[in-house]
Amino acid sequence: MSVPARGFSARVQLPCRVFCGPDAILELSGVAVSIDTGSLVLALPARSGSLSMPQPGDKVRLELSLPVTESNAGAKCLELRARVSNIMERHDGSHQLTFTFRKASFKDLVEGPLPKASKSDGKVWRM
Repeated sequence: MSVPARGFSARVQLPCRVFCGPDAILELSGVAVSIDTGSLVLALPARSGSLSMPQPGDKVRLELSLPVTESNAGAKCLELRARVSNIMERHDGSHQLTFTFRKASFKDLVEGPLPKASKSDGKVWRM
């Protein structure tokens, strides 16, 4: 038996934070508008000021907020390590960034700036 093909849309509207720069000190907020296996498109609003943007080839960390449907469920996010593959500037001054990634992981959502990871947080392998 075959299952009838259903239309699949990768179009979403999910809040997303981008952490880039040395030690991920720069944080940008936008909306993920499309996500597919291995790629994500993010819309960033027009910015006033001198906030620097990641450039094609830069490695970034993305934190994609997932919707909460249960009142007792904790907020979750999809965390990605990605590379900027394309940047398009729109007529209104906003930007559309395309990222490529290999894998994503689900995490509890952390509000505010991310804590600094210390070198001792990782597991140490010894013989």
